[in-house]
Amino acid sequence: MKTFLALAAALALLCLAPPAWSQADQEEPSLSREINQEAVLLFNRGMRLEKNGKFQDAAQAFQDAVRLQPNYAEAQHHLGLAYARLEQYPQAVEAFKATVRLQPRWVAAHENLGAALGKMGQWDQARAEFQEAVRLRPDGAEAYYLLGLALGKLERHQEAMQAFTKTISLQPDSVKAYNNLGMAYIKLGRWPDAGNAFKKAVSLKQDDAEARYGLCVYYVQAGDREAAAREYKALQRLDPKMAKKLADLLQK
Repeated sequence: MKTFLALAAALALLCLAPPAWSQADQEEPSLSREINQEAVLLFNRGMRLEKNGKFQDAAQAFQDAVRLQPNYAEAQHHLGLAYARLEQYPQAVEAFKATVRLQPRWVAAHENLGAALGKMGQWDQARAEFQEAVRLRPDGAEAYYLLGLALGKLERHQEAMQAFTKTISLQPDSVKAYNNLGMAYIKLGRWPDAGNAFKKAVSLKQDDAEARYGLCVYYVQAGDREAAAREYKALQRLDPKMAKKLADLLQK
């Protein structure tokens, strides 16, 4: 019982690959064209500031552009990105919602809206946005990955497993998808499959701390102390803080 509780705590500690912010699509819909030139200048200024990591100033520039032209979808989207990087998620959500109202088929906007909702803990709403992204782009690996994250947060682990499996079919070298697939398998009690997923992640990226963490937990559960110790040493080298937290949990 003690070992089970320690493993449960260890799994709760590991938060794998949170959503990243999608900058653009390879096949964007037709975006804003007839735009006030002053708004364009403000948008371009915001883009330069964003590129230089000056997100507060960038947000102001995008906000000014949107004030001049509320239907400027690109400015709304980048306003959302600037707010997201400032961790001002309610404002980011509003900007991304404005973007998808203007451009309902813009996949990156749906992904970013879902990610911002997830940051606020609104995972069912996030799931709906990722589901829409998948519908709009059935061959989009990132959309399936994000959908899997949301489903996992909602404890719909069978569906999460299916989403991560689909991600891997579209992007076979996705380490983060294998890591999260391993987590989904663990939640489903499929430990051997989880071990295989983490092993595949390690084979793709030897220095991935999360994969080593997952493998260590797997070997502890399997009773293979030698293999667990090997993975723990690798984890210590890659991420000493994560290794210490794992050790503390397993010693309780």
